[in-house]
Amino acid sequence: MIERLRRDVRALPVIALAVIAYGIVAHASAFALQVGTYAGIFATGAIGLSLLLGNSAQISLGQAGFFALGAYAVAWLTTSAGWSFIPAAAVGVVAATVVGLGVGLIALRFAGHYLAMATLAFGLIVYGVFSQLDAFGGVNGITDIPPIDIFGHALSNAHAYWFAWLAAALCAWATWNLLRSRTGRAFAALSGDPLAAEVAGVPVKRYKLLAFAYAGALAGLSGALYAGYLGLVIPAAMGVQLSIDFLLMAVLGGSGNISGALIGAALVAGLDVAGHTWENWRLVAYGVLVVCVVIFFPGGLAGIYVRRGRSRREAERDGFAQAAAGAGTHAEAPRERSVPAAAQGESPLRIERVRKRFGGLVAVHDVSFTLEAGRLTSLIGPNGAGKTTLFNAISGVSAPSAGEIVIRGRSVTGWPAHRIVALGVGRSFQNARLFADLTVLENVVLGAFRRERSGFVADLLALRSARHDEREAVERARATLRDLGLERRAGVYARDLTFGERRRVELARAVVSDPWLLLLDEPAAGLNAAERATLRRDVLDLRSHGVTMLLIEHDMRLVMSISDRVLVLNFGELIADGTPETVRNDPAVIAAYLGDERAAGDMRSEA
Repeated sequence: MIERLRRDVRALPVIALAVIAYGIVAHASAFALQVGTYAGIFATGAIGLSLLLGNSAQISLGQAGFFALGAYAVAWLTTSAGWSFIPAAAVGVVAATVVGLGVGLIALRFAGHYLAMATLAFGLIVYGVFSQLDAFGGVNGITDIPPIDIFGHALSNAHAYWFAWLAAALCAWATWNLLRSRTGRAFAALSGDPLAAEVAGVPVKRYKLLAFAYAGALAGLSGALYAGYLGLVIPAAMGVQLSIDFLLMAVLGGSGNISGALIGAALVAGLDVAGHTWENWRLVAYGVLVVCVVIFFPGGLAGIYVRRGRSRREAERDGFAQAAAGAGTHAEAPRERSVPAAAQGESPLRIERVRKRFGGLVAVHDVSFTLEAGRLTSLIGPNGAGKTTLFNAISGVSAPSAGEIVIRGRSVTGWPAHRIVALGVGRSFQNARLFADLTVLENVVLGAFRRERSGFVADLLALRSARHDEREAVERARATLRDLGLERRAGVYARDLTFGERRRVELARAVVSDPWLLLLDEPAAGLNAAERATLRRDVLDLRSHGVTMLLIEHDMRLVMSISDRVLVLNFGELIADGTPETVRNDPAVIAAYLGDERAAGDMRSEA
């Protein structure tokens, strides 16, 4: 994510110089100014769709609908109500934002091509409504719209060019602020792995709504500028073709890149305006462009200006520099962990007769237990005993069919995962779920999400509170990587890590926010002897700092050597609960493990 933003930074000055040079050269040509002004107007909407598509992995074929809301708000309010451009445009943007939230709510129920069809249907509905309402001119639209005026001063064609690109620049700045903040990390997480994002504390549904609302707002602003500049709005100009044009802008330029949206908008808008002289060949030109970009520049045309990636060695070197930078005087000693309040006596977790049913199969049957604060409890049992199912119920990944789960004195039964994380619960997965396109440092920073308090507006405007939260989260992540000996891997992408490193990075992400309760699902699976020894040291270190842990593990030697208490599940039922010594000699436990000679042998060898 950071590397993508760096590419944008390297490309944006080139684009800015091109815009300035074009404005100067085209000053004497009304047609050239018109082409450039349309490019600036559509760039605003393209930035929003690029974020939606490339950063939050949501597709929309209904951007023309939001565009129409902004355009018709300006057209009707300026011609019928006598408003000036700025308040009319503000109404259009607010309307597009609110409708964007509504479309986002609908989109939560869809994914993939179903989502594309749902948003396309929205665009068609808006087109149909404005075509049929006489108050908005019907199929003839609204004409004689006053030109854009700023505090009573109407803009000339030349001034409109600069105003359109100023609006695009402000939107690019605001979007840049979003993408490098807590909000941007949330977008990147939900596009990479929504379940892992939710368990890291990101309210996935909320951020999907924000992405749709933001893209809708920018499309509405684009429509408002269009109406004020052209002086005319008609439904035919805001149909399906306009939505496809917006999609082309994002894809051709490079979705997820601000610079790509600007380049794509300039290209498509230029072809749209200039292409009227060769209307029948314009779609052919689009098709050829798309094929060429997909083959030669999969990351979009923005990739022409910048180096596309870094070598693994460069990533490791830069990651070490990032981990060392900002560490300051704290680099000499490991971070002191705060002892969770749970260690002072409050029970972090209580399970009361929890049951989980899948159709006719009861995976967890009336399980009850209470964890002691600051202690390490292992949950063991044969494969299929219901251990991970119970973890999923505790962490909010799936709701239990019956029973009650109490965390820190609060009943959380049926809560979504991000709300449970907010209470101080961290977890790992049986198969490590990292965000492959993020670096190690970015993965771990995401784990500090629940401790940050900056909101969408603070991130959008880069307020001091947002910048402070960002610095604190990054420093906390760096300190955690130092504690776990991963600082040299900070700049490496997660997809390039070894299996053991992936396990440790996921552990770092889980503990970076100092959780009360840590749920570890088979953290030693697939590790070699040295990696298991390191894991053992890390887990014992966490316990010594007062972290309560519930551990699922099949390595009986590890379980018996580090556990304060052992719970045993078999066919979804709790069949044993006691110290490692007690459980090791329990006849019911030995019988349950007879089908797993290695595990039974390990228990006997530890006796």
